[in-house]
Amino acid sequence: MRHASKTSGKTMNTKNRRSLLCPVLMIACAGSLATMPACGAKRTGFWNKSKQSQIESQQARQSSYFVAKEEVATNEPQLGGSLKSNSSASIDAMSAEGTQAKKTYPKPEPLENIKTVAKVAAQDSNTVGFEDESLGGSAEQQNMRLGTADAPTPVERDPYFTDTTESPAALRSGDISAFVYANAMGIELPSETNSDAVRATINVRQVTSSYAGSDFDPTVSPDGRYLVFASTQHRPTADIYVKSNSGSVVTRLTDDPAQDVMPTVSPDGNYIAFASDRTGSWDLFVMPFEGGKVVQLTAESAHDLHPTWSPDGRQIAFCRLGQQSGRWEIWVKDVMSDAGPQFVGFGLFPEWCPVSGTGIAGADQILFQRSRERGDRAFSVWTLDYNPVPGTAGRETEIAAGPNQALINPSWSPDGKFITFAAVPNSQSWSQGGTARPESSTIWMVSTEGTGKIKLTDGDTIDLMPVWGRNNDIFFVSNMDGQDHLWSMELSPAIRAASVTMPDIANSFATVPTDGENE
Repeated sequence: MRHASKTSGKTMNTKNRRSLLCPVLMIACAGSLATMPACGAKRTGFWNKSKQSQIESQQARQSSYFVAKEEVATNEPQLGGSLKSNSSASIDAMSAEGTQAKKTYPKPEPLENIKTVAKVAAQDSNTVGFEDESLGGSAEQQNMRLGTADAPTPVERDPYFTDTTESPAALRSGDISAFVYANAMGIELPSETNSDAVRATINVRQVTSSYAGSDFDPTVSPDGRYLVFASTQHRPTADIYVKSNSGSVVTRLTDDPAQDVMPTVSPDGNYIAFASDRTGSWDLFVMPFEGGKVVQLTAESAHDLHPTWSPDGRQIAFCRLGQQSGRWEIWVKDVMSDAGPQFVGFGLFPEWCPVSGTGIAGADQILFQRSRERGDRAFSVWTLDYNPVPGTAGRETEIAAGPNQALINPSWSPDGKFITFAAVPNSQSWSQGGTARPESSTIWMVSTEGTGKIKLTDGDTIDLMPVWGRNNDIFFVSNMDGQDHLWSMELSPAIRAASVTMPDIANSFATVPTDGENE
């Protein structure tokens, strides 16, 4: 019996030794495979005793998330690797080559506790930590960054999901995949933040992208092929641009040091009306769709903004800051006549319905926003009926309103049955702030009957100025990418989800003609 004990003390029983080393070697293989991209061809000499520097470098890059948190440092030198199962495997292989005497292993804990087995095997090693000058800092700081728990003074911490500020960013965020690659390559990778989930708009497509400035005031040509908008992408003041909806080429139509904004395309697609302060005050101008000579429409001392064409293209409605009332007013002017404009009511940002005769007794409808005259004075969405002959307006109707929010930038669908608008929360910090830029805003859609209200965008972004395209989509301004650019959204999924019946697109919406239709 004494002889048997002595024999087992020197050389472990083969069966017990296999049961001990199998899980250790499995972990070692897993650690080696995890670092194969970083090692490359060097793995061919992994067990060569002349490659000892490679062993230490390799093991220093292993993951430490298998190490138990309650591990304590020992005074005897330890292997510099970070994956403890690799330490055990290295000892066994080097002993077979006679580089050092084989150690006597203590009685292992139950095999189901893999962390404990790995710890016992690694504590029996006899090498030291590492210090790499290319990483900067002391060896302890490097071990801390790389997650090495086998250093002479290991850092005690949770293997991942830790709040310790000294831990790698990947561990603090819980991004274990980034942590594994960081240990393999020796550098930290970008990782997710460990913050609360945020809402975001899906199924959107970015339409414009500029390196500087902002894109805003979108409008769509009648055939749906082109997007006309204002932009400051080339200088601090805005100009009018046009681009194809399916391409990235952008053409500048105006080139004036003044501000040119709020373009709108005539129903026949031949002209663009816009607002500009090139004469010292805001006035309305018209130019050909392809750019060129500009004709001034209004020349009053009052400020005129936001033109919109009548369905027949003969008249333009716009808003004017009244000199007597001090409020925004809606006026209508005959483009083909020198007669003065006609005042039709109070409101801002008018939009003429693209379908004539949708009002009472065959009148046209004009969509606009108007602020309340009591309470928080926030904007809501309205329509009024306008009859060009004999030139009367009335029947003002509030379509949409919201508590503690302003509804702005209303726009018609091509068939005149739906409208879309932006909803801006009327937060106290924004209303009392020194900037006109809100903290956030979302895009909504509602029928002209006030039913089927649908939220189209979501999140903490600023989404404004929605306009309808001609293929059941909308274009709007958003800062989703950090700047104000134009985005688009296809509306069918949102409408189907809300169980709202859309009008027949083939009959109601002016779709883009195909090549076969042009032949």
